[in-house]
Amino acid sequence: MRILGWLVLVVVAVAAVFVGALLFLPGERIARIAADQIEAQTGRAVTLTGEAEVTWYPVLGVTTGPIEMANAPWSDKGPMFRAEGLRIGVDAKTVFSDEIRVTELRAIRPEILLERNAEGAANWDFGGAGGSGGSATTAPADTSGPGLHLDRLEVTNATLRMIAPGEETAYRDVDLTIDWPASAGPVDVAMTLRPAGEPITLTTRLAALEPLLAGETVPLEFTATGPGGTMTFSGKASSAPTADGRIEAEVANLASFTQALGLGAVEMPAGFGPSAAFTGQMALAGDSRLALRDGNLRMGEARAQVRADVDYAAKPRVSAEVTMDRLDLAPMLVGQGTGAGGGGGGATGWSQAPIDVSALSVLDGEIAFAANTVDLGDIELGPVRTTTRIDNARAVTDLAQVGAFGGSLGGQFIINNRSGLSMGGDLSATGVDLKRMLGELADVQRITGTGEARVTFLTSGSSMHALMNALSGEGRISTGRGTFEGIDLDRLFRAGDATGGTTIFDSIDASFRMEKGSLFNDDLALQLASLRAEGKGRIGLGPRDIDYLFTPISLKARDGRGIAIPVRIRGPWSDPAILPDLEAAVKLNLDEERQALEQRAEDKVLEKLGVEKQEGERAEDAVRRRLEEEALKGLGRLLGGN
Repeated sequence: MRILGWLVLVVVAVAAVFVGALLFLPGERIARIAADQIEAQTGRAVTLTGEAEVTWYPVLGVTTGPIEMANAPWSDKGPMFRAEGLRIGVDAKTVFSDEIRVTELRAIRPEILLERNAEGAANWDFGGAGGSGGSATTAPADTSGPGLHLDRLEVTNATLRMIAPGEETAYRDVDLTIDWPASAGPVDVAMTLRPAGEPITLTTRLAALEPLLAGETVPLEFTATGPGGTMTFSGKASSAPTADGRIEAEVANLASFTQALGLGAVEMPAGFGPSAAFTGQMALAGDSRLALRDGNLRMGEARAQVRADVDYAAKPRVSAEVTMDRLDLAPMLVGQGTGAGGGGGGATGWSQAPIDVSALSVLDGEIAFAANTVDLGDIELGPVRTTTRIDNARAVTDLAQVGAFGGSLGGQFIINNRSGLSMGGDLSATGVDLKRMLGELADVQRITGTGEARVTFLTSGSSMHALMNALSGEGRISTGRGTFEGIDLDRLFRAGDATGGTTIFDSIDASFRMEKGSLFNDDLALQLASLRAEGKGRIGLGPRDIDYLFTPISLKARDGRGIAIPVRIRGPWSDPAILPDLEAAVKLNLDEERQALEQRAEDKVLEKLGVEKQEGERAEDAVRRRLEEEALKGLGRLLGGN
C-alpha cells in the first residue's frame, strides 16, 4: 500500500510540470507548484526532453516527450521511472483556482523499477527519515500556491522490475489504473499482472490515501483474481506496513492458479486437491512477520483448523498448530506398500516410485499436529498428537500420543533430506493387539494377544523399496497371554499333526537385530502351560518373506526328559508354508540315544583291548596310552636281550 501511495503522489507531482507546458495557460505558475510538490514529496530529479504538444479537444491537455525520474542515490540500476511520454488532461476551470484538477494522466510505454538494497532501504520510500529514500528532503513545506489533484491515472503495457539482494523479477504488459476523484475520499487501484501469460487482477480500495501515507491505519479492501481462484482481504492497513483483517481464499484448481502466478503448476498429493480454500484472521507486522488465527483450511476433502506465525525475513520460519478430525492419507499412499492387505503381497513387493520430500528444504520451524483419526490405507491411527521440528531439511517428530492397533505408540521419528533421503527413529509400542497389528502390517492373522515393543532403526533410499531393503537397527518384543491360531502344539506332540487348532501361550519374549532389510532373531522364548518353545531365523522386511525355525518342546514327554518337534515357517508373507522339520527333530530328540550307543561301543572296544579308562580320560586317549605302554615294554625286552 505504501508503494502505491507514493507512486500516486510522484505521478501527481510530475504531472504538474507538464500541465505548465500548455499554451495560453500560466505555465510558470503551474510548474512552480509542481516543483514545490516534487521537492517536498520525493527529493528526486525529474528530467523532461523533447517538445510538448498541446491538445484542445476532446480534452484540454498536453502530450510530453520522454520523461525520467531519478532513482535513490544509493542505486546504480538507472531511473526509478521512465516513459516515452505522458498524456495529461486538465479541467480548464481549475487552472486558476486553488486546486488544479488533472482529469487524465496516461504514461506511454512506462518502465518502473522498485528496488530494495542490502540494508533494507527501498527506492519507493521518499520520506526524509533515516535516509531510506537516499535524499536529504525534509517534511513538505507550506506553499502559498494552489494544490494539485489527480482524478485518474492509467498505465498500460508497462514493464515492472522488482530488485532485491540476490533476486530480480520482471513483469511485462502490466496495466495500472488509479481512481481518486476526491482528495479526502477513497482511492481505487486496479492492477493486472501477467507473470506467466494469463492475467492476475489485483484491486484495492483505500478509505483515504493521505492518512495512510502519514502512518495512520485506514480501512482497506483487497481482491486478487486469477484463473480458477480468488482471494480477498477486508480490514485495516498502514504504510508501516501493517495489516489486520479477515482473509478468504478459494481456488477451484490450485495448479492452474499457481501456474498463472508464475510459480509453476503446484500439484497436490492425491486426496488433497485440486481445489483449496482458506478463511481466517490475518495480521501483518512490518516487512517480515505474519500471523494467522482462527484459520480454516480445506484441501480437496481434507479440512483443518490452523494457527500460525511466520517470520520470512530470510528463510521462512513457521510456528504452527494444525488440528483435524480426520486425515486421509490412503490415496497418497496407494502403491507404497503400506501392507499386504492392500495387494502388496510378497511377489509384488514395496513400491519403487520415488519419494519426494523436497518440501523439507522450503522452511524451518515447529509444527504441532493433532487428529482424531489418521488413515494410512491398511492402517488407521488415532488419536494422534505430534510435534515436528524442521531445521535445514531435517525433521524430527516427537510422538506424544499415537493410538495404534488398540494400544499406543511413542518415541521419536526422523526424516533427513540434507544429502539424500534417510530415516531413523526410536519407537515404542504398548498394549498393542498382535492380531490386528500383524494382520494390517504383514497379513498375518494367526497370533492373538497384546504386546509391547521397542525398536531403534536407521535406513536410507529414495523409494519405499529402497528404504525397506536398507533397514538396520535392533529391538525387543514381549507379550502376555495369547494364542497361535492354525497350529495345535499339543496335538503335534500327541499325533504328529501340526495343522489346524489353536495353541494358548502365557508369554513371548524376543530380541532382534536388523541388517540390510532383514530381521534376525535367535532367542525367541515362548512359555505355555506344559510346553515351552524356542525360535530363531530371519524375517525379510525388505523382500517380504520369512525363514524361521520354531521349536516347541514338551516338558513332560519321555518320562520328563522332554521332546522337541521343530516347525519350519518359510515363504512369502502372503502365503508361508508351516511344516515340521523332521531332520531337526531327529537331531534334537535322539541325541541321548546316540550318545548311549556311542558309549556302549567305546566300552566294548576298551574291554576287548583290556584297557581301563582313568578318571576324566577319553576312550581314544586311553587306547593311545595303552599302546604307548605296550611299545615301551617291547622296547625294554629288546634292549634287555642285548
